[in-house]
Amino acid sequence: MLAGMSSSEFAEWGRFYSHQYFQTDQLDTHFSRLSHLVVSMLCKDTDATPRDFSLLNPPVEIPAPGEMDDDTIMSVAESLGGMRYGPGSG
Repeated sequence: MLAGMSSSEFAEWGRFYSHQYFQTDQLDTHFSRLSHLVVSMLCKDTDATPRDFSLLNPPVEIPAPGEMDDDTIMSVAESLGGMRYGPGSG
């Protein structure tokens, strides 16, 4: 679909979608906002947001900086264009 679409058409779809959600996203947005409203009325001290109740866009859990091991950090650096240096052999 994108191969046959010009950049201006793609930009128009982006502007349209920012104002007019498609059905599944619209239903998810209404459900999550309604659930947030009910929880906010029942529990005054909650830090929940509508995104916490979304089924299509679950909250992203960001790992704490101490939870990443060296191999994970090095693979991320390599994916960003860095070069992996290890200890020299012998």
